[in-house]
Amino acid sequence: MTSEHGGWDTLRRAIGRRVAVLRRHVRQPAGGPRSMAVLAHQDDDLYFLNPLLASQLRHSEAHLSVCLTTGESDGRNARNGSAAHAALPVDFEGFAAARFNGLRSAYGDMVVGDRDAQWYREAITVGPGLEAELSTLVDAPQIQLVALNLWCLPPAGSPADAGTLPLLWTGEAAHTPTMVPLGSPVSGTFDYSRENVIEALLHLLRSFKPTLLWTMDPDPDLLLHDKANPQYADTGDASDHIFHTVTGLFAQEAARWWFAEGGGRATSVEAFRGYYVRRWPSNLSPEGRALKQRYKDTYGWADGRPADGPVGHGDRKVGGDPIGSGNASGTTLRYPGSRAWAAPGANGRLSAFAVLGGRVVHWRETRSGEFAPGRAAPGTRLLPHVSALAVPDGGWRLFAVRQGLTAEPDRHVRDVWTIVLPPQGEYTDVCWQSLGNPNQRSAPAKRRHIGMPQAVALAGGRILLLARNAGKGLSGRLYDGTSWRPWQDLGGRDTQDGLTAVALDDHTVEVLAAGRTGIARWLVSVPELTAEYALLETVPPAGPPAVVRLPDGARLLLFRRPNSASVVSYRTRGAGRDWDLSTAADLGGHGGPGPLTAQFVPGAGAVLLAVRDDSSGSSVTWLDPDQSTPCQWLRESTPIVGGHAVPVNDAGKATVLAVSTAGGLLALRPDRSRTSLTSMKEVP
Repeated sequence: MTSEHGGWDTLRRAIGRRVAVLRRHVRQPAGGPRSMAVLAHQDDDLYFLNPLLASQLRHSEAHLSVCLTTGESDGRNARNGSAAHAALPVDFEGFAAARFNGLRSAYGDMVVGDRDAQWYREAITVGPGLEAELSTLVDAPQIQLVALNLWCLPPAGSPADAGTLPLLWTGEAAHTPTMVPLGSPVSGTFDYSRENVIEALLHLLRSFKPTLLWTMDPDPDLLLHDKANPQYADTGDASDHIFHTVTGLFAQEAARWWFAEGGGRATSVEAFRGYYVRRWPSNLSPEGRALKQRYKDTYGWADGRPADGPVGHGDRKVGGDPIGSGNASGTTLRYPGSRAWAAPGANGRLSAFAVLGGRVVHWRETRSGEFAPGRAAPGTRLLPHVSALAVPDGGWRLFAVRQGLTAEPDRHVRDVWTIVLPPQGEYTDVCWQSLGNPNQRSAPAKRRHIGMPQAVALAGGRILLLARNAGKGLSGRLYDGTSWRPWQDLGGRDTQDGLTAVALDDHTVEVLAAGRTGIARWLVSVPELTAEYALLETVPPAGPPAVVRLPDGARLLLFRRPNSASVVSYRTRGAGRDWDLSTAADLGGHGGPGPLTAQFVPGAGAVLLAVRDDSSGSSVTWLDPDQSTPCQWLRESTPIVGGHAVPVNDAGKATVLAVSTAGGLLALRPDRSRTSLTSMKEVP
């Protein structure tokens, strides 16, 4: 390749100067979002993170994607079963290189609109005697890709103690060798032990310092594979490929070490479902789906543009495949996020809680109505979810899930924990209490598959704690004002995580969740802890629902419609318990993952609805209590993590809260009379 300004050497020097500027830039943390994704294969982010990824790339101060394996497959860059596939010789190094070319092409298309954009490639050190490949996008040097180049299946002639990445995690293999993909600048092959993989990721976390870490799902749902649910590429009875799962575990373990040594104090961690998404309705808008299809096709070399070398521009095994109902049909968070992470306290001022760096951070509203900088509460190793209840003395009771990772599959820990924070914010004498796991009596492996906790305050200081269990039904535990009763299985089946609940009276709580073909509903009786379970025959939900109590006692149910991902609503028959399924109304919207958050706002006489949309920003709208027509949606583009909280203060006014991908608290006080949104204010 030559340059019109003097050939390759001139271009190389120009690139080198640009990369040198980049290095000085990215290793000096600033206030903007810095995102990092850890992936198993070259196309995982395009399948499972987009369209959120494309938006994050536009907003990040810097972005780094790390691919652990070469994804060499059978070494033939052609669709399986085709005549071209049968005619090709096996070339593992060439096919791995083609997949990385496709990934660089997709990133060039996402960031600068040019699939042929230039990249500067070099070898970097990621551990003692270990190299990886770093690719930097020349026209946008804040975008970088790292390839560790681990073989998926060690090649013939490897030592007996070599094995795959999953065996490396469990300790059944001592090491995994690397490959040199065709054209890679790395100097040779290397061997990674389990500790080496963690150390390499830890090295990248330390140097890059992301405020947002995206990982694969470390705990995919269990699934009965049958005629209705073919095995596809799932591993065992899990709803995902084992390489995705183990990559998620390695990334989460490296993050734990980084947090423990004091890094990542403002870092959010989000895990994304993998092949699980093909089992459920799509939560993408047509625009989001088209965007995902475009970049997946760029990776797959679907345009067939001529190759300028022996490798090719992408992965022809997937080139041109329509998303349809396949592995890229949706974008789903493993931990969908709480709606109950902010509320007014006993003094009327708001408090908000989020998990950053594995710890709960607490923001308090001041007398002036602004939020003070966040302060960390005790506790570590928490998953990205917190549910908060105000307690009468002005303090807060929080619920979260603590994670413990081990090489031994049966010794993992995923337990619900609770803590009571005092009103004055002095945390020296408080600690978390374990509430165990609803699958405690099940096989140990099932304890990893619990959902995130939802707490409901009841009269007399009682609390009903709810969580989805490994059987994808509901479990509950009751606090009677003095002590916790044991977990109780409340029935149900085949639901997605992301519960919503409302107390109908002092003795009955209605719990709703997304089922496969309708809304799963439990009427839970307390203190008996029994439940009536039924499936509401609504349109199939494309994500977790939200329920709102209206002033007349009626309730409003909201969730995303499949494929279009517009919001649909249903109402109850007055203040009774029955839902009127004839009241379905399509309210529009912009798709997106995670929960909807809705609240009736007395000061506006309307329901305020906030969602994380396809672009990872915030979409909000106002609904009249009897809403039955499409709404005007307003958008705010700042990317967020998780979902929103919409607390209402004593004056009857609402605040929309979210956590930014830079790790700050975003606050917006929308006015129903305005037709546009002001920018959200951010507090560190």
